Amino acid sequence: MTSAKKFRSTVIAIATSSLVALSGNTFANNEWKNPEVFRVNKEEARSFFFSTPANEDPFTQTPWQFDNHKLLNGEWTFNWVNSVRRKPTGFEQPGYDDSKWSTIPVPANWEVEGYGDPFYHSHHCFKPQSISGEMPTTYNPVGSYRKSFEVPESWDNKQVFVHFGAVKSAFYLWVNGKKVGYSQDSKTAAEFNLTPYLQKGENLLAMEVYRYSDGSYFECQDMWRLSGIERDVYLYSTDNTHIQDFGAKTSLVDNYSKGKLELTADIRNLSKQSNSGLTLNIALKTQEDQPIYSDSVKLGSIKKQSTKSFNVSKVFDNVMFWSAETPNLYKLQLTLTNKQGDVIEQVGREIGFRSTELKNGNILVNGQPVLFKGVNRHEHDPITGHVVSRESMEKDVQLMKEFNINSVRTAHYPNDPYFYYLTDKYGLYVMDEANIESHGMGAANQGAGYNPDHHLVNKPNWKAAYLDRTKNMFERSKNNPSVIMRSLGNESGDGANLEYVYDWLKAESGEPVISEQAQLRRHTDAYGQMYAPIENIVHLAELGMENRPIILIEYEHAMGNSLGNFKEYWDIFKKYPIAQGGFIWDWVDQTFLMETEDGVKFWGYGGDLEPPAMDTSNSFAANGLVFADRTPYPYLWEVKKVHQNIDFALSQDGKSIQVTNQNFFKTIDDHILRWTITENGKVVETSSDVSLAIAPQTSADFSFAPKTTFRDGAEYFVNIEVVLASAQPMLAKDHVVAWDQVALSGEYIVAAKESKRVRIKKSDSALSLTGDDFKLVFDRKTGQLTQLYQDDFPLMAGQAHPEFWRAPIDNDFDIAKYQDSLKTWQWVGKNATLDSMTYKQLNRNQVQVHVEQSLGSIGSTLKTTYVVNGNGQIDVNIYFYAAPHQKQGEFPRIGTLFSLDKSLDQVQWYGRGPHENYWDRKTSAHVGQYQSTVDDMYVPYVRPQENGYRTDVRYVTFSNKNSSHKVTFAGAPLLGFGAQFYSTDDYDNSKWEAAHRDRHPHQLPRQDKILVNIDYKQRGVGGTDSWGSPPLFKYTLPWLDYHYSYKIIVE
Repeated sequence: MTSAKKFRSTVIAIATSSLVALSGNTFANNEWKNPEVFRVNKEEARSFFFSTPANEDPFTQTPWQFDNHKLLNGEWTFNWVNSVRRKPTGFEQPGYDDSKWSTIPVPANWEVEGYGDPFYHSHHCFKPQSISGEMPTTYNPVGSYRKSFEVPESWDNKQVFVHFGAVKSAFYLWVNGKKVGYSQDSKTAAEFNLTPYLQKGENLLAMEVYRYSDGSYFECQDMWRLSGIERDVYLYSTDNTHIQDFGAKTSLVDNYSKGKLELTADIRNLSKQSNSGLTLNIALKTQEDQPIYSDSVKLGSIKKQSTKSFNVSKVFDNVMFWSAETPNLYKLQLTLTNKQGDVIEQVGREIGFRSTELKNGNILVNGQPVLFKGVNRHEHDPITGHVVSRESMEKDVQLMKEFNINSVRTAHYPNDPYFYYLTDKYGLYVMDEANIESHGMGAANQGAGYNPDHHLVNKPNWKAAYLDRTKNMFERSKNNPSVIMRSLGNESGDGANLEYVYDWLKAESGEPVISEQAQLRRHTDAYGQMYAPIENIVHLAELGMENRPIILIEYEHAMGNSLGNFKEYWDIFKKYPIAQGGFIWDWVDQTFLMETEDGVKFWGYGGDLEPPAMDTSNSFAANGLVFADRTPYPYLWEVKKVHQNIDFALSQDGKSIQVTNQNFFKTIDDHILRWTITENGKVVETSSDVSLAIAPQTSADFSFAPKTTFRDGAEYFVNIEVVLASAQPMLAKDHVVAWDQVALSGEYIVAAKESKRVRIKKSDSALSLTGDDFKLVFDRKTGQLTQLYQDDFPLMAGQAHPEFWRAPIDNDFDIAKYQDSLKTWQWVGKNATLDSMTYKQLNRNQVQVHVEQSLGSIGSTLKTTYVVNGNGQIDVNIYFYAAPHQKQGEFPRIGTLFSLDKSLDQVQWYGRGPHENYWDRKTSAHVGQYQSTVDDMYVPYVRPQENGYRTDVRYVTFSNKNSSHKVTFAGAPLLGFGAQFYSTDDYDNSKWEAAHRDRHPHQLPRQDKILVNIDYKQRGVGGTDSWGSPPLFKYTLPWLDYHYSYKIIVE
């Protein structure tokens, strides 16, 4: 939990390589503001692995247990100043007096620990910023670190390296008062050889970290601006001659029937003399340690201070291939021995045989045009900020597997190496992205504010830095089978420097490379348009692109109550082979757990943590499929349903169920098919379990012969699901993999009790209609229903009135001034005026009340007819007449707002559920009988907005806890409803309010009543983007006449 003074976030990295780098210990002391210098004395970028001694597990992910590793995480002595001019001098010297300094945990962001202010923005790096790359001259904090450590005696005569997993944004390093090096690129590791600087006994490591450097111009991603050491710091030792790097490139050959391994390795000799008689032993084993290949390479003599490289190529006939569906891994072990055969060093890496290529207009994995059912993932923790635990990463991967997500874009930088270990192991395709986003200088294809002539992407003196960051990304993850394509960054402009790194990366790996800013230019292997409307995809797909697919690297902006028309996107992806899916923006809210002075917890966003005058993007930080603590939003269920890899169809004669396995590689052979029959939402028949064995991209038919007798006046569905027969990695037994619902027959009909006499009583102000155990009261001045009594208990807590407004969701803002020009809808129902009110006794048991109201501000008429039956059933018919001379915008909703007694908070409905659903987001919500409470139906979106809705409802009943008092609203045939203890009048209701968002759920005043919307319909939530695109037209309520009906039942 955090206050505005202290909070947190995470990020990651690995080794980096130089193009323009100062050699030795040559320093100008202005490296942090010189774009041509981004590394000094830094180790070359390499693949990520741990060097392990003999007789230890080379495949470990926790090498700290070995005597050649020393973890330096923990408390470090720390000093913070707000300006470069105020940084301490001489602090790197062992004798420096740091007694007045404080301490800080490592890893940690300064701002989380109370040093300086965080700030959130979607693209600004800092202000002011310059087109020529100058640094801030006033506010540029510097953090100075000191850490003492001892080198174990067993490390004598060995090489000692330090590994910094991620440091933001740039830093200098000293050991024992001697300057060692300098580094930029805050999301890949920096490693330095400390051997020349160490002494026996205690050693001092000192760091000077800059919040802003010229590298910050590359790091203008949509995230919190935080600083500090963000990943693990550790020491490790190697022999003077050791494995410096290796590459294990795999592919499939002979028409994707065999696996090929191309192994390269660099053996480095850092001693002062040549070394001969060395052997590199290669072993490839199964996960069960069964050997499938071994070889030994005699290295000959390696000269002093030099590196020898070698390569081996081998084709395997019978290996199992890796894919996200079938993540088959093999253990590759490299062991370096001396001339006596003693083990010098061993390294291990799990590899997967797979191919990835651009071919025939698609990105192919193992020869198949897989569909990318992906998400963009920032590294974020609600308490620690950019410092993300392994447990959090594991939770992310587990949720992605549970919810049918098969791919991740590492937005917008290389993620922690452990995350790639998980994606390899459990199976997720990864688009690895370089830490390059110069969005603060504008982005191509985004209109005004972008001048390519002034942009870094076309500046020759920044070219080497582009390549350095790209190389850092590639080298680190080149052995991860899950990385099947790479991105050159995000919203970073388009020009010569990106063309250059595209060519380098294609030559280096040959695998697919995406440059989103290139659009349809030559230097990208996919058209990676962001937030393309569905009609654009259809147009491009039908127009045809000869050699590249469409992959939406960002789409369905999940900000607030969103993700409408998701199914429609996937209908297109499945229809057009050229459209290969996309990556939802994004996975997790970038919010912080905060607490008010009186102990109320809430999610903090932009503006909650910054100084009052700081520019911020407010709740734009909250656009995840899960809350910051990884609690799923309701629409994550829509993702799971639409993404599922199994389809169902009931045969035309209704006697069989066809099950189609849409996987490309995985046979469904450890799954069970089940179905149930529901009658009016209640299960009346359950099938026996059927074991499945369906090959990829094939179908099988299964007998469907229910025994249920279908009766008149009832509605029947078959609910079909496929579950796991046994537990699988990350997934439990009986986990639901896919499901569907098919209507069988019938229509739900509200059962009517015997009707009794209705008595009429009127006064100047009211009209009362009374049965044996109920009473209705109408206000004769407004025509509104003011009270419902069950016996003598008042069910209502205020007048009902027409309602056309909803609390604006994030996607509503910026839609043709939706929230301002349509704000009239907020008041038009409340301010309706009575034109006429008549009543007549239809018969002894029925009274009709007819009300006509003027909606003055829109010049239209609303006519409502109530037929009150003596059995407590009120038939309501509503006619809205749109004035032809008016040109109003679309309706947010059309319905009636009721105020119910606060005790009626138990909700039971027959309709879509159990989770929140909307007109354009209900595929995952099946029709059934559900129960909840008003409080539990509330969805606490980070910025309060419309929430908790249910659609296609046959009836909904509100009752108290023992059901002694209740009222039911029944559709004729269907209605939508929402219920909460909060008034829409207390939400953000204008663009100005939204732009100054300071509302959180806990700030809404709780009403002493339940506010219930009974609707004909509510407009869709949309999801194409959150800055102007409306819902699809078929999910809107245009300016037309409307007629709808429902029933109120008091019993």
